[in-house]
Amino acid sequence: MKLPSFLDYVANPALAVIVIVLLFLQWRFPLRRQHFAVLRRLIRNYVVSVPGFVIVRLAMLPIPFAIAAWAQSQHVGLLNWLDVPRWPAAIAGFLVLDYAYWWWHWANHMIPLFWRFHNVHHTDLDMDVTTAARFHFGEVFFSHLPKFAQTYFTSRSTIC
Repeated sequence: MKLPSFLDYVANPALAVIVIVLLFLQWRFPLRRQHFAVLRRLIRNYVVSVPGFVIVRLAMLPIPFAIAAWAQSQHVGLLNWLDVPRWPAAIAGFLVLDYAYWWWHWANHMIPLFWRFHNVHHTDLDMDVTTAARFHFGEVFFSHLPKFAQTYFTSRSTIC
């Protein structure tokens, strides 16, 4: 399944610009003393993050789109059964996904196996915008499994 070009041509460059602006603001107006040089932090955090980015882009991102498209064509899932219009379905899907993510994050802190992966995110001594991308690829993989199930059961939560 081909992903919407919006993701590659608009969303990714916009995200890169936002990260650069935030890095600049953090450098210009620091909230606290940093332990490591900016370049060292960037390299370290993005080296840790690259496997997760690759997994998401090549495998984990296309799967929910395929599941949602299939579920919509088969009229499967809560938002299809209720025949919810496009924008309310998008908002409801986002809210359900966000709430489910909150529970997933809670589980990462409470379940020892998940904490071993999630702890990579919490061990950064210099909290900055790159910390938001600092995830073990195992956590990235495991975090998408509940999203796939949610996409199936709501069917329009990731694609509208």
